[in-house]
Amino acid sequence: MNEYHKQLIIQNSRANVGASLTYNLCKEQVEGFENVGASLMQFKNIQRDVKCFINGKDGHMIVSRLETLCETKGLEFAYETDSDKALTRIFWTNVEVKRCYSLFGDAISFDPTYATSKYNMVFTAFTDIDNHKKSITFGCALLALEDDDSFIWAF
Repeated sequence: MNEYHKQLIIQNSRANVGASLTYNLCKEQVEGFENVGASLMQFKNIQRDVKCFINGKDGHMIVSRLETLCETKGLEFAYETDSDKALTRIFWTNVEVKRCYSLFGDAISFDPTYATSKYNMVFTAFTDIDNHKKSITFGCALLALEDDDSFIWAF
């Protein structure tokens, strides 16, 4: 297995593409399984290693990524962790939608119905309608608990 295979697995993992599909995509690029240069099991082992490396660091990784976006894209965010330093709440927005909020934020829809499967966190979005009857998302949050404290924190 060469560096190309490893990078392909890592990049596809970011897009939530599994090892088997990545192996099949690689096969299509090189016109046959015999030309891939690695086995499906090797692809699965590399993806397992990537997941083991990320495990426990993914909360820190998202905070680091959002900090970078704050510097480059005008993003603003806030987060909280529990006693084990696990991410429990995170909210993000940007400067432009904050301006839109001042114009159209008279009534806001708050929808906490999108549950994620991997982290058991609820995705919530704050949305409204602009003067062209188009939806505007003012901000988003991931919450570990659907309780009063988490909702108050998000608001």
